[in-house]
Amino acid sequence: MPGRETPLYRRGKYWLGWDRRNDGSLRSPNLTIFWYDPAARRERSASTGTAEEQLAILALDRRYLADADEAPAFCHACGQPLAQAEAYLLTDAIADYRLEWGSTRVSADTIEGRIKHVLDFLDAEDARGSDGRFGIATSCAAACTVVFVNAFRSWSRLQPVTWRNGAGAVTVSKPRSPAATEAAIAQLIAVLNHAANASPPRSDKRPTYRPLPGSQVQRKRRTRIGVDELARIVAYAAEPNKRRGSLHRFVIASICTIARPGAVVDISVAPDRQQWWPGSPTIDLNPLGRSQNKKRRPVLPVLPLLADWLEAEWEEFVALKPEQRVGRGWLVNYYGRSVKSIDSAWAAMLVDLKMPTGRDWQPYVLRHSLATLVRNRGAERWDLEGFMGHRASSQTEVYAVGEFPSVVRALQTLLTEIERLAPGSLHRKRTGASRSSPPAREANMP
Repeated sequence: MPGRETPLYRRGKYWLGWDRRNDGSLRSPNLTIFWYDPAARRERSASTGTAEEQLAILALDRRYLADADEAPAFCHACGQPLAQAEAYLLTDAIADYRLEWGSTRVSADTIEGRIKHVLDFLDAEDARGSDGRFGIATSCAAACTVVFVNAFRSWSRLQPVTWRNGAGAVTVSKPRSPAATEAAIAQLIAVLNHAANASPPRSDKRPTYRPLPGSQVQRKRRTRIGVDELARIVAYAAEPNKRRGSLHRFVIASICTIARPGAVVDISVAPDRQQWWPGSPTIDLNPLGRSQNKKRRPVLPVLPLLADWLEAEWEEFVALKPEQRVGRGWLVNYYGRSVKSIDSAWAAMLVDLKMPTGRDWQPYVLRHSLATLVRNRGAERWDLEGFMGHRASSQTEVYAVGEFPSVVRALQTLLTEIERLAPGSLHRKRTGASRSSPPAREANMP
């Protein structure tokens, strides 16, 4: 309409913008969804209830999908849905995938980052004008072709991975790895298949390509740290009056579980998560309500050292008033609050200890190094695969939880050696041990 601002987002007959008076002032602090109603012969609107653009876009997408007239096309003769990949835009497929699947997953942030990379490619193609072959008008049919994915690969490999501060300024920039590009392609494939699998289908085509296998694009990580370096790390994290509690807890839990960093920071004693309770001989790294994915989180035996840390956290948890327990109980925490990652504390430690700071020295080097140390100390392959979540559990293991004795024995010898090199640093208080560990041969279960 004449004089109207360019919509922030448009889908079908709906568009998103600010509702302004004639003098330019805002009628509402929230973004508004507009559309033209042909029956009433006037423009109509509805508030999104938010001023945040991304949330407002989701609100518009929900209204669009709930509108029968704006749903996938139907045959006027037989009423059957017409799934037309040529008419269904890739940007619409991405919006529907976000709303109906991606935003509901535990890995929503990761999914969003990969999808955004695809959208950045479409924006870059639009900016090229006549030289660009794709853009925001690209259909699902075009996106399903090898031509599209090859163009995306060529563009992606030249785009650095950036991190921004609160003001939006780029603070860190690194070259993009081939594996990161292929992860975005895998997410794009999931988007396109979601469109074809919808009921009724929104697209009649599926991708004709696959992401390159990990063996082709992933650089093998060769960096491993030994027991001496582990002892230095533990001693550093345990140093009193340095506000390194989160790092200390993370390192201890990592050693006792050999878990991925994301699983370590997700450990909680809160009863509603059902991961652990006082006296439990096992801990479930996969909390109640979280679906298992390819990065499987196993049920593990609780080593005596980890039991001490969990019991101490439990005592602090139950000492709180019931209304204060909400959001508490995390093993890795910062003054009681949950911690998404310890990357900044880890980076500061590497500098202070004069250790390398490259990509291979990120927190996951603990998992790789511990797996190597445990394997070289006699852990059997079957035990190690199960302990690390690399082997999907069988139906038998649903009833009989594995004890992984060879891994537990190897970890106990490792903890004994760290205790010798850095006395007292394995415990919550540096003054001494809270429980003596059993001999390695008796350490099948706590």
